[in-house]
Amino acid sequence: MVRIEEPCDYGGRFWRAGCGCQAVAECVYCGHPFCEAHGDCGLAPDFTAACHRRACRAKVADLAAHLAWRQRQQVANNVSQCAAEGCGERRQHACSRCRLLFCAAHVHERTVLNRLTTPARRELALVCEHCHERSKLWDRR
Repeated sequence: MVRIEEPCDYGGRFWRAGCGCQAVAECVYCGHPFCEAHGDCGLAPDFTAACHRRACRAKVADLAAHLAWRQRQQVANNVSQCAAEGCGERRQHACSRCRLLFCAAHVHERTVLNRLTTPARRELALVCEHCHERSKLWDRR
């Protein structure tokens, strides 16, 4: 386990100091240190540590919902069908985000933020509606 030298800064704002207790981890989403009372260490399926800030809790919940959704939609892909709910068309194109396969009607070319490059840049990619809706949460800073 990596020792966190900084104290917990949960609840701190411009004129208000944070918690100040010994931090146990740094949030994988916002990078802030947090103590045992202000975050969860390793409780997620992938053993990530996330603080209790509203945006970080929303990302934890979204990721769990997305993984469940992806598992349900994979069933259609396994029989060569579009992954969109209730669509029986043949799969044709892959979403660049979730990697599921969709028919032409359920995947669209959109401008996405590619964080794998330094600096992050906007580029065109095929994205399903589900992933497009998720990007509103994940692309915020």
